[in-house]
Amino acid sequence: MRGSVLVIATLACFVAGAAEADTGRLGGMGADLFGDSFFHFKQQNLKSFPVSSIRAGRLQVTLQRTRLSEIQHAFGGTIYEQGSGMGAAHWLCYEAPQSTTWFMSNLEGGNEFVMMVATSAGGAEGSCDRAPAGFTPPEMGIPGLGASLADLKAHFGSATLGSHSDVSYRVDRPARDGLGTAYDAQYVGYIVRGGRVVAVGAGETTAQ
Repeated sequence: MRGSVLVIATLACFVAGAAEADTGRLGGMGADLFGDSFFHFKQQNLKSFPVSSIRAGRLQVTLQRTRLSEIQHAFGGTIYEQGSGMGAAHWLCYEAPQSTTWFMSNLEGGNEFVMMVATSAGGAEGSCDRAPAGFTPPEMGIPGLGASLADLKAHFGSATLGSHSDVSYRVDRPARDGLGTAYDAQYVGYIVRGGRVVAVGAGETTAQ
């Protein structure tokens, strides 16, 4: 009985949390990274995870562990939602004077934990809030906005342009499930215009 009560309470909290999101439209680099048709993440082309932690001002963000609510507490803004089921997206978006940043969750992240972070040069597309004063694009420990193809090649070992002027990286490693049947994947995507990075994003997933 106690177990049933706990399950009901957990579901109630989840539903309550989801109800706090506002309906929105995911656009720009956020939509490109969240979807599965823009970047070319099918083939593994790296040997180790390139992003270990993400620094957003004074806040350290860890993919699959940091909650959207923690981002919201630090920077304000609105948690938006779009879609349902496997296509459901929840995100925070901050438009700064020179760039736009997205922190996104999906069904695998319980629509709660940050699974993807993206930033692009220029103004926002889709539902987004004005960034607080002093907000800067997140630092991921990899080449960022304004980097050249040569910078990407020097850092990752290769920098092949895809059909959408994208450069896509992916690496898989065994997950810590104790069974050896699951793997973690991390992916990094760049959009390049005129030889320079105008958008970059990183995400993680765990699959059986």
